[in-house]
Parts: sequence; C-alpha cells; structure tokens
Amino acid sequence: MLRWRHPERGLISPGEFIPVLEETGLIVAVGEWVLKAVCSQIKAWELAGIRPVPVAVNLSARQFSSKDLGASIKRIIEEHRVDPGLIELELTESALMTNTEEAVRTLEYLSSLGVSLGIDDFGTGYSSLGYLKRFPLDALKVDRSFVRDITTDGDDATITRAVISMAHSLGLKVVAEGVETESQLAFLAEYGCDQIQGYYFSPPIAAEECSTWLKEKRCLRRPVGVADSGAPVVLLVDDDDDALTLVKRVLAKDGYRILAARNAHEGLALLRDHRVDVVISDQNMPGTPGVEFLQRVKALSPRTMRMMTSGYADFQTMADAVNKGEIFRFLPKNISGEALRADVREALRARAEAVSNNGQYVVPGTAGK
Repeated sequence: MLRWRHPERGLISPGEFIPVLEETGLIVAVGEWVLKAVCSQIKAWELAGIRPVPVAVNLSARQFSSKDLGASIKRIIEEHRVDPGLIELELTESALMTNTEEAVRTLEYLSSLGVSLGIDDFGTGYSSLGYLKRFPLDALKVDRSFVRDITTDGDDATITRAVISMAHSLGLKVVAEGVETESQLAFLAEYGCDQIQGYYFSPPIAAEECSTWLKEKRCLRRPVGVADSGAPVVLLVDDDDDALTLVKRVLAKDGYRILAARNAHEGLALLRDHRVDVVISDQNMPGTPGVEFLQRVKALSPRTMRMMTSGYADFQTMADAVNKGEIFRFLPKNISGEALRADVREALRARAEAVSNNGQYVVPGTAGK
C-alpha cells in the first residue's frame, strides 16, 4: 500500500518507484522505515483508545536476504512496545525459493518473535509444495491475476479453489488479492476464502481516514448471494419462452428463487452475479448446446447441481455427459411437474451433502430417466 506523494506528480504507485529502490539497494532502508511507521501507527491507535488491527508489511527479496533482518525487526518491535501479533510480514515465492535452507531458518526466527508470516502473490512463482510445508507460514495470498477472472474463466476458478483447499489442508489462512466486484466476493466466500483485499472494500487510504474506519468499526457485508439463509436458487436456461414459463410455474410451488436465461451467454452472466444451487438447461439451444454450457458451469461453479432437458433422446450424448460428471440428471422435455419437482429436491439434497463434506457432489445421475 506504500505510495509516494510527489510535489508535482501527485500520488505515485509503488509499481513505479519500488523497482528503483530494489535496484539501488535503498529498499532495505525504506523497508525498515515502513516497519517503524507501522509500529508507530499501531501505538498511536492504542494511545487514542482505538483497538488496533494487524497490519501487513511486505519484505522484499533483498531485505529478506539481509543478515541482520531478524535482529532489526526484533529491535523495532521492542522499541515501539508493539504486540508482535499485530505485525504480518509478507514475502514473495521467489524470495523464499532463492535459498530455501536459509529461508527456513530466517522464517523460524521471525516466527519465534510472534509475528505472522505469509506468502504474497501466491501462484506467480515456482515454489515447491514440498518446501512449502516446511516453511512456518500462517497465510497464503492468492494473486490478483487469478482473482480477476474467477467468475468467467474456468481455469482461474479451478486454480483459486485448489489454492484455497490446499492452504486450508496445511492450516493456512487464505487471503484473496484484487477483489473488485460482488460476484468475485461471492465466489470466494462460497469456497471458503478467509479474507479479501481490494477496491471492492476500499482503495488505499491515509492513516487518518483509516483511524476513523477503525473507530466506526466499518465492515464489509456479505453479498446476498452467499447468505447462509434464504430460498434455494434455480437457474433455467432455454430459448423456448413457453417452456421457461411452464417450468417456472411448476417450481414456484416450492418457493425457489427462479432465474431465467434464453441462451448460454445470459446463463453464464447470471451465474457470475448470483449464487446458483441448481441449473436446468435445454440441450438444443442455438449457439452453445446444453452439454457445452454445463461444462462451463462445472468449471466455474462445481457445487452447482447441473441438469439437462431435451425434446429427443440422444442417449449417447446424455450418457457421456452423466458419466463425465457434467450433469447430475437428464430430464425428458415432457417430464411431469411432480417428477421435475422431485428431481430438483433430490439435487438440492445432494448439493447440501457435498457442501457439508466441503466438496462437490458425487451422487451419480441416471441417464435416460
């Protein structure tokens, strides 16, 4: 969050001047100054009767390789009489992997001081998972390059979910960087991300304004789409308006919240902006067939239960889709209202079981039902 307030150019982002500090070696002195400023601010909050919060401080690779890093951090914390638990030190993967044996020793010493340790911009370096478990870390920060398109890019969604799961299995907190939209927040909350940072909550602000926020205990409300209560959400995708109206009328009897789209593009947009528990798509749509659409849904939101309807029985297509896990159930277009309601209830039960087991559904479908 470091900014340089230039007298003529105004506020300059760190991307412009940090590389110069790195190249000249001045980053070591600036890094020490930043830590002193952070400790002074924490102490100022305490003296003003404001309950301080942990503050994250980046350590550059050059700082991390400095021989007196540990002693310097210890001295600064003790001089300011700050609780070390209020300091979070962040390092990049490349800084840790330059000399792993030395990195382990340095991290162990820093951890013994009581500060928290995390990897910044995780996923952009080349860290070995074998070494990762040796480092005494407390948190991983998912790089913004993955977060930016998690609601539209299946690969980024898969990588982000995998990082969250892996980190939690190692007992690490997960922080997502660069969160700018409610749909990104909803996705991250759905899959258990612990914390977020980004412009959706706030751009960088001065210490004075931050003090006001702490006094007022400002917080970020969970988006409606990830609320723990509320009616299940069913997304219908069909280019036949009459079919959409009929299915809406049938499922409305069970109190679901119904979203409707006439093609795959509209359906993916709704999936991006809302939590969807069950999606029912027609196979025979112009442009993107139902199977391809549901493949996208699976990549972006694997906990969403996927069902497909068709006016004719292409058994092989349906069987392949079920066997690959792309659809939970195939439904004939002329299915009765009661049978449709029963299938949706069964899909919701399977989803609830999967969520309670912290995974995606594993209940097999029945092709040709």
